Amino acid sequence: MSKILKKLSVMMLCITMIVISVIGCGSNAGSTESEVKANEGTNSGNDGADTQEGAGDTEKIDVKDMVTLNFTLFSIYDFSDAAAVQEKLNEILAEKYQIQVKLTFINSGSWTQQTNLMLTSDEVDVLTLFKTPLSTYVSNGQLLPLDDYYENASDAFKSVWSEDEINGTRVNGSLYSITNLRNFANTYDVMMSKEIAEEMKIDPAGINSLEALDELLYKVKEAYPDLYAMVPQTGAKMSGGWTWDGLGDQSYIGVLADCGQTDKVENLLATDDFKDYCAYTHKWYQDGLIMADALSNTETGYQLVKNGKAFCYLSNNSNVVPAGITMANVIPAWTESNSYASISYGINAATKHPDESWKLMEAIYTDAEVATLLIDGIEGIHYVLNEDGTISYPEGYDVSTIPYGGADQYWSFPNAALSLPLQANGADFFEELTAFNQNSSISIASGFSFDSTSVTDEYSACINVMDKYYNALMCGTIDPETSIPMAINELEDAGISKIIEAKQEQLNAFLAGK
Repeated sequence: MSKILKKLSVMMLCITMIVISVIGCGSNAGSTESEVKANEGTNSGNDGADTQEGAGDTEKIDVKDMVTLNFTLFSIYDFSDAAAVQEKLNEILAEKYQIQVKLTFINSGSWTQQTNLMLTSDEVDVLTLFKTPLSTYVSNGQLLPLDDYYENASDAFKSVWSEDEINGTRVNGSLYSITNLRNFANTYDVMMSKEIAEEMKIDPAGINSLEALDELLYKVKEAYPDLYAMVPQTGAKMSGGWTWDGLGDQSYIGVLADCGQTDKVENLLATDDFKDYCAYTHKWYQDGLIMADALSNTETGYQLVKNGKAFCYLSNNSNVVPAGITMANVIPAWTESNSYASISYGINAATKHPDESWKLMEAIYTDAEVATLLIDGIEGIHYVLNEDGTISYPEGYDVSTIPYGGADQYWSFPNAALSLPLQANGADFFEELTAFNQNSSISIASGFSFDSTSVTDEYSACINVMDKYYNALMCGTIDPETSIPMAINELEDAGISKIIEAKQEQLNAFLAGK
């Protein structure tokens, strides 16, 4: 695990950008192309041997008679060259699968609103499922069940995911989407300034608990009084969770403690780990170790450390170690119950072309040529191939200027293991990522999806209470000794007991059926 922890450098920073920088509007594949013409490059980095059984074994038809599928994905980088990539991709799809696609990239900030509109009709066929809980898509009748398609899928497709990974995108026993390759697990870490860590001869292995971190922060504050010893991971969020599994609920209204290794649903604010965490952060806040304006902070922890304003931040970056950072692991890698479903791919229930849509699903998950083009773009234009099998951006470009940013956003695509890793991540990056996932503990509720229909009003009321207290408690800006009892009382008044009862009942049924 330590090897991949050192190599991954961008994924969670990218996800953080989704949370704190909602920019731009949706972009369509038919919009601006790069000034460099696509036909000057070739896509030769991956041989892309056809791994789908039966691909191209039907009678050939003219391109003009092929079904064109709207394939919609989200973006956080520039994908203005999508039309050029689409053109190359359709050449492959026509030859091997006798289908065509229209690539549509929608900025993450506009994603939920635009895709909800698209799913009211047949405007989209295949799409990323993101931000909205999978159970919500299903309860809204927006997704096509995939059980029959998966049962008859190619061996190549079935070999991509383990049983746990496939079951992680089932709702009430039925398969509605297919997960994608990224880090399913998270470690929870202290991300420290590498320069200061080396100057103070800090041994990361010794910073393996909040107690050890407590001792270190006071030493750092004494040595560097002008720096913030600790800052939030991003914005007003001290860290993206800790040892509690929200059962698909990022407001944490009813959780499993102990990294999901218990089957008892509890009020997060009543758990020992939450109380201990908040006791430490409040102590640090009172003593000036945490920035005073933490709740109004708009920067990421990495930015503050990189710019010399802070020493460290807590992070669920798991296997991400940005440049200039030394990482100390506090909580070993574990996978939350909804991790497999947090980003996945599915088929619109309203599609007029379900069979062709599944054919596209098989292609994007099993065909290396298709995956490399879809993710990395066109060789010579969007990337150059290195001798070790990795890729780099062409001279004069980086992720902020390249007109097709898939290489850095690999974690959002279906199966990046078939594509080419960035040089910064190393030639074995995707193999190591897969191993990292396989060696992580998994919540016993993996694949569970809570249906909140029966407690909609209570759920909304409890969200308001958690919004009021959660970040403030996690950042240490309010006293947990007095604020936690107040918050618990308000949650009780809002109906949390009814929600926990409903979650427990559904979880018991889910576990009994596993």
